Amino acid sequence: MIIAITESFLARIVWWCDLLCEGNFLFKKIWGNIDANNNATQFIAQRPKMTFGQYLTSSQYAVFLLFLVYSINSYAQLSGSVTGTTDYIWRGYSKSDGKPAFQANIDYTFSKGLYVGTYASTINFADQGHQDRSNLEFVPYAGYAYKLSNDWHFNAEWMRYIYDGKIFGQVVDYNLFYFYTHFRDLLTANVNFSENSYQQNHMSYSFEVMGRYPISNALELSALLGYNNQKKVLTYNYLYWNAGMTLHFSRNIGADVRYFGGIETAHHHSNVAPHWGFEPHVVDHRIVFSLTFGF
Repeated sequence: MIIAITESFLARIVWWCDLLCEGNFLFKKIWGNIDANNNATQFIAQRPKMTFGQYLTSSQYAVFLLFLVYSINSYAQLSGSVTGTTDYIWRGYSKSDGKPAFQANIDYTFSKGLYVGTYASTINFADQGHQDRSNLEFVPYAGYAYKLSNDWHFNAEWMRYIYDGKIFGQVVDYNLFYFYTHFRDLLTANVNFSENSYQQNHMSYSFEVMGRYPISNALELSALLGYNNQKKVLTYNYLYWNAGMTLHFSRNIGADVRYFGGIETAHHHSNVAPHWGFEPHVVDHRIVFSLTFGF
């Protein structure tokens, strides 16, 4: 991760640390001279080879870190959430074997459109009897968002699905690439693909369209329609959908109730991959409840 440090950013750190650390001259030694407007104007290349920790006392170091975080936060935004759900349904099939799951997400967005984050969830692929079973899914991601106008914006995103063990006796970590188009906050469409889905030596791809409609500040209706082409990995292609409503009790607390359904559209009858036993059923007529706490 590379953060562009501006002159005003440096000046803020210098000014506060000089003020609160009783005139400590470390920063002037490293960053150069400070003019009357608290702007960093010169960088001295031949700076001391000592570390920050060797110059600062523990209290001064704590002050430096505090205002470093404060200054970075002026150029970026940190958000996150934790969720409890009665079923972890993903692209029309369950990743928790129809059982409850707990999830968490943290996201860091920069002012220039870049963002990074990670998502985690408990999982259950119903592969009892296999050793080193996976119980957790971790999904680090990074992307770039571009705003074309007030109505239209786009983003591209990379994800890496990582499991804490094996699924049906196999290591199945894989990449996923998304391309999104958004119209206001009402409509989102995406196409996504994996070059090696579940490490089964086959490409997969999906399409999704999602609509949202706010009834009020507290209540929103939404629906999604998707198509998943994975018959060489999961033995079938299928169409899936969901519809539901989200109730926001406050800015950071929301409850969601949603209906899920799907149908198979094509089936691959041959043995796709030896020893690969994951053949999930397309979810049909299922209601899922979720509760989310965010910050």
